[in-house]
Amino acid sequence: RKILGYVFHVSRFMISDRQKDILEAIIEEYAQGAEPVSSKALARQRGFNIGAPMIRKEMNRLELDGFLISPHTSAGRVPTDKAYRMYIQENMSHRSNPSTKLGASKTDRVSGLTPKEVEKVASSLKKAWPTEQSLLKEVSRLTSEISKELSVAGTVGGADTYIFGFSNLAEAPEFSSLGNLYQLMHFMDNVDRCFDALWSKFLYQDLQVLIGSENPIKEINELALITGRYQLPEGQSGFVSVLGPKRMNYRRNMALVEYMSEVISSL
Repeated sequence: RKILGYVFHVSRFMISDRQKDILEAIIEEYAQGAEPVSSKALARQRGFNIGAPMIRKEMNRLELDGFLISPHTSAGRVPTDKAYRMYIQENMSHRSNPSTKLGASKTDRVSGLTPKEVEKVASSLKKAWPTEQSLLKEVSRLTSEISKELSVAGTVGGADTYIFGFSNLAEAPEFSSLGNLYQLMHFMDNVDRCFDALWSKFLYQDLQVLIGSENPIKEINELALITGRYQLPEGQSGFVSVLGPKRMNYRRNMALVEYMSEVISSL
């Protein structure tokens, strides 16, 4: 089963429906609070029809199976790369199904964005841009503004690369460590080289998601990267990427990248 450039066997993620619900709840709670999630918090906030002891038992099983880890300083759990990959497979696989996409309405394709954001993307990008460079700069700026993450846009194999939203990442708890912040700054200094290498080896899908260790760029392999590919008006291939913490809102950011790519390719 091929999902966004990766091959998965369904048996790889053989967990119960209840465990999937608990894991999804942990991912979403962690995305909002950036704090390890406890069984008590899930029982209190999510309204499961089982108590905290049973939730804790299921969380222990999920940890043994590699979906959760326990930070040393907390009784709560945080998702692993494996958990995020399963979350995408379970919730987003319809985006990589051509038959589903062809029959989908625009509302279905951009699920995760508000109507106002959909209109903003369309109206902003469909202007008469004087140069390809000015269009790419707006693509990166607008993507960062809507996603609240760092955005990179540019041409495939070209010298034009534009970055917006560094402050969005720098303010995230993940970058309270000076070491992590230094790695991000090093990536920013070498973004052209990094993305050229990434395109030549990995970004062969119209929509690609690389989570943590899946990302070959060492400076950002603790983050998540969502990249869409499109055709610019002059025929050159372009890309737009959202880069952020692994706890990002995947549904929303994938919808944004996919819709941006769709609009640009129609110009």
